[in-house]
Amino acid sequence: MTYVKKSHTKLYLAVILITIIAVAGAAVAYSILTARQYEAGVKAGDTFTYSLKGYVQLTGLDATMTEGFDVYNNTDYYKVTITDVANKTVVTMKCDWKFLNGTLVTSTQTIDVASGNKTDNYGFWAIYPANLNEADLLRPSGFDGQIVNNTDPSGSRALNSWHINNQFYDTKDPTQSTLMYDYRDIFFDRETGMLVSLSNYQIFNNPQKTEQIEWNLVDTSVWQV
Repeated sequence: MTYVKKSHTKLYLAVILITIIAVAGAAVAYSILTARQYEAGVKAGDTFTYSLKGYVQLTGLDATMTEGFDVYNNTDYYKVTITDVANKTVVTMKCDWKFLNGTLVTSTQTIDVASGNKTDNYGFWAIYPANLNEADLLRPSGFDGQIVNNTDPSGSRALNSWHINNQFYDTKDPTQSTLMYDYRDIFFDRETGMLVSLSNYQIFNNPQKTEQIEWNLVDTSVWQV
């Protein structure tokens, strides 16, 4: 009778596999438990009122103001009222745009502050998750990759800011030499994630002109402006 030594290779492999699975499972559980949870810093009933201004500098011989641009200087106020916050990051708001002639235009916007997804592509968008820090993604679960460029804690309320510049060309110009340079500086309250000020410069090269839009927070129910 011949004896063959019993191999434990399969047993060893099984033990190793079980150990790997256990360690991986523990790592996933730990990452879930310790992952940063993003949420909106506003609540239903919060209000934010802005002044809007537009400035135009026409330097080109044939330059004219962009159609509809004068709407900014015909604005009395733009008021955002938070009506609901769901699933920690999905904010619904009512936006009242009041004009100097007494006309009031009301719209509704719902935006996920973590992803940036919104129901109205042309509606109010400048609200972000609460308590972001410098170098954090503005939309942690979004795709634009924009980050907080600076956090300033020196004032009565800490401000976050981000800045961007882009170049666009007129699709009607096959040479792609008719350009518009777009510069934006956005400051928002760190605690609530809500817009405090926005400056948007658009510089055109043909014909030459500059158009500037300014948003500034003038009143809110959350703190003393």
